[in-house]
Amino acid sequence: MLRSLSAGISGLQNHQTRMDIIGNNIANVNTTGYKSGRVTFEESFSQLLQGASRPPGSGGGTNPLQVGLGMGVGSIDTLTAQGNLESTGRVLDLAIQGSAYFGVSDGKGTYYSRNGGFQLDANGKVVLPTNGMILQGKMADVNGEFPAGTVIGDISVPFNEQSPAKATEAVQFSRNLDSESDAKGSVIYSQRFLHAAKTTDTLTTMYNGKGTDLGMKDGDQITIGVNDASLITVANPTGLVQKTLIVGGTDPTTGITSIQDLATQISGLMGASPANIIASGALQITPTANYTNLQVTSNNPLSNSALNKAFNVPSNLLSGVSVTTDTLKAPAIATDRLVDVYDSSGQPLAGQDALGNYVGMQNGDVIDITGLVGKDTANSFNTNPLLSKSITFADGTGVPPATTMADILSMARDTLKLPTTDGTVQENPTVSMNSTLDDGIPDGSIVFRGAKGTAFALNNITIRATNQDNQNPAPTLFNSNTSFTDKQKAQDVGVFDTSITVYDDTGEEHILNMTYVHTSQPGVWNWKVGFNGKESITQGSSGQVTFGQDGSVAAFTYTDNSSSLVVDPNNGSKLLKIDLDVGGPGNFQGLTQFSSPTTVSAVKQDGYTTGNLQDISIDESGFISGSFSNGTARKLAQIQVVDFTNPGGLQRVSDSVYAASSNSGDPVYGAPGTQSSSTIKPGALEMSNVDLAAQFTDMITTQRGYQANARIITVSDTMLEELVALKR
Repeated sequence: MLRSLSAGISGLQNHQTRMDIIGNNIANVNTTGYKSGRVTFEESFSQLLQGASRPPGSGGGTNPLQVGLGMGVGSIDTLTAQGNLESTGRVLDLAIQGSAYFGVSDGKGTYYSRNGGFQLDANGKVVLPTNGMILQGKMADVNGEFPAGTVIGDISVPFNEQSPAKATEAVQFSRNLDSESDAKGSVIYSQRFLHAAKTTDTLTTMYNGKGTDLGMKDGDQITIGVNDASLITVANPTGLVQKTLIVGGTDPTTGITSIQDLATQISGLMGASPANIIASGALQITPTANYTNLQVTSNNPLSNSALNKAFNVPSNLLSGVSVTTDTLKAPAIATDRLVDVYDSSGQPLAGQDALGNYVGMQNGDVIDITGLVGKDTANSFNTNPLLSKSITFADGTGVPPATTMADILSMARDTLKLPTTDGTVQENPTVSMNSTLDDGIPDGSIVFRGAKGTAFALNNITIRATNQDNQNPAPTLFNSNTSFTDKQKAQDVGVFDTSITVYDDTGEEHILNMTYVHTSQPGVWNWKVGFNGKESITQGSSGQVTFGQDGSVAAFTYTDNSSSLVVDPNNGSKLLKIDLDVGGPGNFQGLTQFSSPTTVSAVKQDGYTTGNLQDISIDESGFISGSFSNGTARKLAQIQVVDFTNPGGLQRVSDSVYAASSNSGDPVYGAPGTQSSSTIKPGALEMSNVDLAAQFTDMITTQRGYQANARIITVSDTMLEELVALKR
């Protein structure tokens, strides 16, 4: 009886121990880094009543007779399974992913914890707020390095530490310099003026009577053909004769250049019938025999239709009867009389029509010419007066002689006080009738070309005719044709500056200015460096940068053949030796030269002044890095984590820290992620690994075990009572 009572008592006691562990687990369900405990039971020793016997002969053996004397606590284990991570966003909240521990010290000994909710104390030490123990790791030197032999000790954040200054060694320049940065003069032009075609006018400048370009180009094949009844045969039932001609060709039999050349070829095709350009600009043909279907066509589809219509004549050409084509026109020239000139749509500007009625300008009308050389009159800083003169139109029927386009050009040049040419390599006239230059300006227009630079910009140019008798006709067509278009704005040579702050070895700032000036050579710029203060440049103050065809830097040279810029700050610090990095061939990260706006800039330099520590960050490798006010960053320390062969053998101390025991193994310090397989997750904390569902289940089984053992005691007590009652 006494044995069952002892067994029941052991069951009560040990289930109470298990309940204590469960209660502690549940109490720490929200404790940071807490590792839950577990109790395992073992059978207590048993009393041997009879030993086992060997089977005798043919009989069987017997088992030993034993009575158990209860149970005991086999072990109380720490379950080191990984707890879930909770993000906090706080810099000094750290969690370990893996089996390692943080090493912390109270100054007397070293302890270990999974609680990563660290704080800074008054001295900048990284401590556990619950007990003030200091996080262990390695401190970096002033260069952010960890020399061999760096010992593990207390980690602190030196907020009073400064980052030393660094002298600038390189400045990087980038972005674009506009390739169109050479000095330019104003170019403005009017609409096209035309005159009636003349024998010397070229085919490539021909327009029809309404001012539409016939579109003939050098190299076009022009075919002329006509039916000659005298040549009709079985093989040629229509009597067609034709000839193919080449515009601009050099062969004297097929090459044609002028409108008269074409007339001569038509005359020859029609038996030497007279074919001439008459005063109206039309081609007049007087056949010497009967012909039909004269055609002039081109192999150029852009000009064929207009050409065919311009030379359209009646189908039947009778001997001795003159026919004329459409009136042909060509760009006006300076010697043209104004009464012989037409506007861009082929309308006469002056003179009399066939009925003797005046059109456009008449004798006595005044042509005013005004303009400004220099800044626009809209500019409040303008000090240049508006220049103005006028001439009186004459049609040549009396005295004075007829006004010519040259009179207008000469008056315009005199009015604006312009030189004869614009000063360019081409030596273009400053005022002219545009000829066959391939410059995008209509041939036959009045063109003004100013000298280079904004100081010689041409502005507010007007040529206007005034009707002096206030009666019709008015010179409206002339005034419409003298509306001007800007072809090119005047600009000064491209000069572009960019600045950047550089530093000497004491951290003092110096403003470096780089100036780029476009030369007269395409793709070549001069550069010069300057400073705003007392600095003096001893080498490399100027040079040239040359760009290749692809727009990248082809060459960057120094005038004095230096290899870098050398500057004396004149403040007692060392000389600055600065590499000016503008890029190179094929490098479009440096300077470029394209036909787009200038955006050149000094984008980067590698120096900095002294800086104060402003903020810290921690990465998964445990490095604590500091950000300084001078824009630099460097490593301050590295947290070392601690691995144990048997982390379950650690001894709980208090405040969520553990101490090494004889069965935990020796602590092994290592860098997270490299020397240790565990890593640090900054901005997070490890939650308790207590599983409430499992704990509640264990609580139920513990309660049932406790109740059953209590029942053993009560039943044993009842049996003892019966035994005592036997004496009665």
